[in-house]
Amino acid sequence: MREKKLSKLLEWSGALTGISAAILLALNIPISAWAYLFYLLSSILLLLWSLREQAHGLAFQNFVFIAINLLGIYRWLIVP
Repeated sequence: MREKKLSKLLEWSGALTGISAAILLALNIPISAWAYLFYLLSSILLLLWSLREQAHGLAFQNFVFIAINLLGIYRWLIVP
């Protein structure tokens, strides 16, 4: 039962964090670049979830998203 709760927590936390990032980016406000941090967190959570669920395609996708988000953080927040 505990394992199922952790799985649901990872799944829904990842989904809601990703939605929050999309909203922040869509608002196009001065802090919108910080959405990359939310996307990064979302991708990490969903990577963990997909590995637990053996959803290998989604695991690969989120691994790639992590790399893209790190590039976005570098380009938009570290070296603007």
